[in-house]
Amino acid sequence: MIEVTDINRRLLDSQYAVRGVIVQKAQELEKLGREIIYCNIGNPHTFNQKPLTYVREVLSLLEYPQLIDYADKLPIYKSDSIAKAKYIISEIPEGVGAYSPSIGLSFVRKAIANFISSRDGILSNPDRIFLADGASKAVQLIMTAIIKSNLDGILVPIPQYPLYNASILLNGGNSIGYYLDEDNNWQLNLKSLEDSYRQAKLNGINPVAITVINPGNPTGGVLSYDNIVMVINFARKYKLAILADEVYQENIYNLDLKFYSFAKVLTDLKIHDVSLFSFHSMSKGYF
Repeated sequence: MIEVTDINRRLLDSQYAVRGVIVQKAQELEKLGREIIYCNIGNPHTFNQKPLTYVREVLSLLEYPQLIDYADKLPIYKSDSIAKAKYIISEIPEGVGAYSPSIGLSFVRKAIANFISSRDGILSNPDRIFLADGASKAVQLIMTAIIKSNLDGILVPIPQYPLYNASILLNGGNSIGYYLDEDNNWQLNLKSLEDSYRQAKLNGINPVAITVINPGNPTGGVLSYDNIVMVINFARKYKLAILADEVYQENIYNLDLKFYSFAKVLTDLKIHDVSLFSFHSMSKGYF
């Protein structure tokens, strides 16, 4: 029988935002009759956000294509849902239950490349796009790829979404915290980055990448164009890969602010010797 002491120590030591002492306490209080509002998971349906009927209609038609033959006669299906389902089926005639390429369906990656080109005004290569079951999974895959030894480290913001500390720990690496500049609308601060990098080197850690969350989670801060330029130059100086978590790019609450992707700024600067991994997710951007 496997005991707790038999489990990977890294897994036991890792912490994640969706669990932990606070959540456990909340569950205990809920059992005692207290009303609890859970804000530890980004799940708007918990707060009665209406589901998107378009998405559900298309999915149901894809799961049971025979319905399409009768969809015109069923008042619950809208014409645009039927048209989209027919288009997707034409691209994957084997159906949604079949295995897909490990990097994702070709026509979906092409659509994403078109989105990036439209968003940033740059060329986007669908062969450089990989689909995963959520941005968190993609982050974990990249961590597995770039952490080669227990001396490698990745710079991560403070505060941050704990996915990063947990993933780094699970892969045997080291988190190198850098403080965001709260007094400057949560921008990144070059001195803080330099201090964190130097301290890591003094501790015998080899920094290999920097994680940037933009727009910020949990701060909500949006990085300026110039701030992103600074981060790219910092990464280039120290030969760091950039992990750009950009999943909240549609969730900007100050209309005076503008989102710039790292891909756009990197292209504008004509820099070709910095590795960039950018992450986006379908679960966000509901506005």
